[in-house]
Amino acid sequence: MEEHAVLEIREVTQKFGSRIALDQFSIAIGEGTVVGILGPNGAGKTTLLRLASGLARPSSGAVLWRGAPVLAPFPREIRRSIGVVTQETALYDELTVLQNLRFAADLFEVQRGEERVGEVLELIGLSDRVKDRAGALSGGLQRRVALGRALVHDPDFLILDEPTLGVDVEARHALWGHVRWLRQSGKTVLISTNHLDEAEALCDRIVVLGEGRQVAEGDPADLLARTGRLVEISCIAGAVEPVRELLADIPGIEQIRVSDVGLTVHLPHGDSPDAVVAALESDLVQGVRVRAPDMVEVFQALGRRDG
Repeated sequence: MEEHAVLEIREVTQKFGSRIALDQFSIAIGEGTVVGILGPNGAGKTTLLRLASGLARPSSGAVLWRGAPVLAPFPREIRRSIGVVTQETALYDELTVLQNLRFAADLFEVQRGEERVGEVLELIGLSDRVKDRAGALSGGLQRRVALGRALVHDPDFLILDEPTLGVDVEARHALWGHVRWLRQSGKTVLISTNHLDEAEALCDRIVVLGEGRQVAEGDPADLLARTGRLVEISCIAGAVEPVRELLADIPGIEQIRVSDVGLTVHLPHGDSPDAVVAALESDLVQGVRVRAPDMVEVFQALGRRDG
């Protein structure tokens, strides 16, 4: 466990009836780090974040805040140290941006409330939208208001549950910028995501969850080195097996998945796809695309190595 952990989850199991959402799971969130929880839907990410924010008690195991065991609901002094952005922004749609942040400041009894709200509006870039109704904003702007609400009491520890869910590319990158600012400010952040590129861009350490268990853990470069790249090949009708034979003697290929219309070749991270592409200069091949693995493929790749 981390020597200076803000929060620790120790051998926690969380059950809902007969379903096990977390199974003997442990994690430590070090001071001033950004830790990503990566995994497909149903992996246990949201359950973990509910435990970390003091909204739920585990069926077994322990939650520790700065080394001391703590039970949900967390005491007020701990809640004041935590800011949470849930998947659902849960803003007051009929209130303005300013009113939403003022309400949060009042709730946490923030000193210099008006001044602090103004500072947060500058941080999230919404000083010119203070009179807009929250419900009338785009999804990306609503996410920024939700982040501002979580920051208004200046917490040390931020919990972000898929903060870019359902927003466009521009809004996603704007939110990434805010998370990077949190890191530079020395905040501790626990963030869940379905996207490897997001975890790579934002996190110091990534934990991959699958069916409530840890599948893999490491820094982004380490996990990328273990997931590699994919070459997608589309073939003319009836040509899948002949194309597969073209690839049979190429060294380094970890796996070939076959479908009715093509193949997907899994290459180790760092290996050039050039040999694969060169072997596919054939009338049997209609197209070739090199890409990073998606979340399900990451999970499969890491599970294959670590499971």
